[in-house]
Amino acid sequence: MGNAISWLAVRGKSPEAVIQELELTPTGETAQYGEFLFTGRALSNGWFVLVINHCEHDFVKQKSLASLSKNCEVIACSIEEHVMFCSSELWTNGEQIWRIEHDAQKSIDHINSFGALPEGYLAIEREFSEEQKKAGGREAEVDYFFEIPLQTAKSIVGFKHDEPSSEDDDFEVFDGTIGSSFASQKSAQSKRPWWKLW
Repeated sequence: MGNAISWLAVRGKSPEAVIQELELTPTGETAQYGEFLFTGRALSNGWFVLVINHCEHDFVKQKSLASLSKNCEVIACSIEEHVMFCSSELWTNGEQIWRIEHDAQKSIDHINSFGALPEGYLAIEREFSEEQKKAGGREAEVDYFFEIPLQTAKSIVGFKHDEPSSEDDDFEVFDGTIGSSFASQKSAQSKRPWWKLW
């Protein structure tokens, strides 16, 4: 069973400020990420990571990222392993700096990137492009291009959803509050047919 999650990492703003801005409430509980809708923790390198158990959640959409990134940096990722889609992007002071996207539904070697890409991106793209070729290119049973957006984000934040961390694995659990983006999304989801994932 694959992951369908989003995560964002903030640097330059306190975890408390991030949680307040997103209208989340600390529960005092800890858990592995993915066990609850919202789980987060501060990393030792200064980033605060919030994992959302939902791909392309409102928190990682443009309007939210533009607001959240004022006076700080925000890296955001969306991951849908069932269809092998993922993206990563950087926002600073309300502006999108770069975005990288892979969608295997378009092609196993699909990659779309734009903006002022981070140092090291080209080396990451080259590495996984070569791995794809070695595995059989478009005929391969493994999708190495899926790694490109996520490894780029990891190179900056130090977090990747499917790799073990050298830090404590416990994340704090947060609840969404009435009137938050979470509440709005939950309401919208309840009106969707069971088969419609978006």
